[in-house]
Parts: sequence; C-alpha cells; structure tokens
Amino acid sequence: MKLKLESNGVSLKLATTDENKNIKFKTIVKAYELVTGDELEITENEPKSDEKPRERQIQRNYLEYNRPKYHEPVKTEVACPYCGLTCIKNVPFGYRFMNCPQCRGKIFLNSATDNFGEKDEHGFYYRATEIFKDDKDRYEDDALLERMKAGQA
Repeated sequence: MKLKLESNGVSLKLATTDENKNIKFKTIVKAYELVTGDELEITENEPKSDEKPRERQIQRNYLEYNRPKYHEPVKTEVACPYCGLTCIKNVPFGYRFMNCPQCRGKIFLNSATDNFGEKDEHGFYYRATEIFKDDKDRYEDDALLERMKAGQA
C-alpha cells in the first residue's frame, strides 16, 4: 500500500514493503499531523449509556436462564447417526460430545435451543443427532474436499 500526503509544500510518502498489508490508522493520523501541523484527537467509540457491554449481557443471560452447574446431569435427546438408536439419556452439562450407548460412536451434543444452557419445550438441554468431528477429522475432510475440487480424488 502506498500513501502520499501533501500540504503547504510539505510532502510525505508512506508505503508498506508487502503490498497486501495495510498502513495502520494511527500511523496515517500521525502522518497527517506531521504534514498539516494540525493535531487530531482519536477517540474510540464507547457504548451509549443505554447500551450495555456484551460481557454484562452474557452474565445476565446466564442468571436469567438458570443454567445447570457444569457436570450436572441434564436431559438429552439421542438419535445416533451411526446405528439409528433413539433414546433419552442424561449427560453431564458442559460436555461437547457423548458416546452412543449401543455402538459407542462419538455424537456431537447440539444445544436444544438457540441459547446454550436453556431447556427446550420438552425439557431437553441437548440434541445428539450429528457425528462428532474433532480437529483432525475436520482437517481430513477439508483436505479431501480440496482434492475433489482440484479433480485429484
């Protein structure tokens, strides 16, 4: 990136060594101040008094939904994608996957509602209906997709 500032006979050029990188905003402001002699005040946008920071909203939601404590057993609807088993099981709260009671396959625990830690209308906290993929599996799937796109698979 290249930037040239001129004012009252003063000229300043800024450039990055890598064309894909950008010049930081604060650097541009300082360059402007050098060239023009004017001093700019940089302020960050702060939330208005009626807006609440995100951290507090999350904390309030945590209390509003009365989440169970971690590792407390919660009701889970299971539909195993491996063997087809359907049942209701108690799973410790906070877990991200469980093993199927019948075939022992890893099943991902999805939240039963849009808000994690909240019961749905049937009292379920989790729905176990998808295959659990850890980072290694995801990487292998992504690599296979890339090879398929390139016509190598």
